Amino acid sequence: MKKLNLKFFILLISILLGTTLLYAVDNNTTDSNNTTVPAVPIHIMPLGDSITYDFRLSDATDPRPTSLRTGYRNHLWYMLKDANYTADFVGSRVAGEAITPHFDPDNEGHPGWTAVELAENTYGYMINSRPDIVLLHIGTNDNAETPDGINNILDQIDAYEGASGQSVRVFVSLIIGGQAAHAIKPFNDNLEKLIKQRIINGDNITLVDMYRTAGLTTSDFIDRIHPNDSGYRKMAQVWFKSLMAPYTPALYAFPRTLVNSALIESLDVNEISHSVTFVTKIPNTGIIFY
Repeated sequence: MKKLNLKFFILLISILLGTTLLYAVDNNTTDSNNTTVPAVPIHIMPLGDSITYDFRLSDATDPRPTSLRTGYRNHLWYMLKDANYTADFVGSRVAGEAITPHFDPDNEGHPGWTAVELAENTYGYMINSRPDIVLLHIGTNDNAETPDGINNILDQIDAYEGASGQSVRVFVSLIIGGQAAHAIKPFNDNLEKLIKQRIINGDNITLVDMYRTAGLTTSDFIDRIHPNDSGYRKMAQVWFKSLMAPYTPALYAFPRTLVNSALIESLDVNEISHSVTFVTKIPNTGIIFY
């Protein structure tokens, strides 16, 4: 007998699930626009390769002082400060400390590294810096269509959470394209699928669509790979918008209270309407609504 494979489409409009912002802390304050902002520093780790650290191809032969290298980090810092958001950038590397206005130059950017190389060190970075939030942009050097290295990075962050008992929110960015884009679109397509599946499985991840929404053009690149200052400013705006957006963990978790995550095929959360739409296979035991 053939087994009947049924699917069920559910739209939940929630008026009961509470909404939190990215900084789940007890002593928040409110700014002039009545937006909740953290009163204690939130530890943010910019994690990635040369685009995070700010290394350009010309630095290989005529290196700039590291104290002048900022990437998107200084622009993001200024935006957060203007929003009265108290951030503490963390990481084992320092770059951009001579820039004015001053910003927090700590980061975990490693020029030339692949996602696999970064994954081999991620657990140590987490232990040493104990970030609340990770901003991950990696994959430009992978020369591959599969984001296996990023999957390994996320596994290492999960391992750190399990060992430390600390919850970490990870913002994973689709990588930007440049003239040297090897297979950027297929890579990003596969990365998007990976992140959506990990969200279904319960990971505390936000997908950041830097690839499509940053609006980078050829005039925003200093060379065939790396942005110039205007490009980094555009990247910072996308990070900032993602960081400041409302986030409702219960909306993402709700489908798993009904069915096993292995049965969920797609999940879409709309923070504006405070609703979640998901498609699931119906288990043999059925779904019971109370």
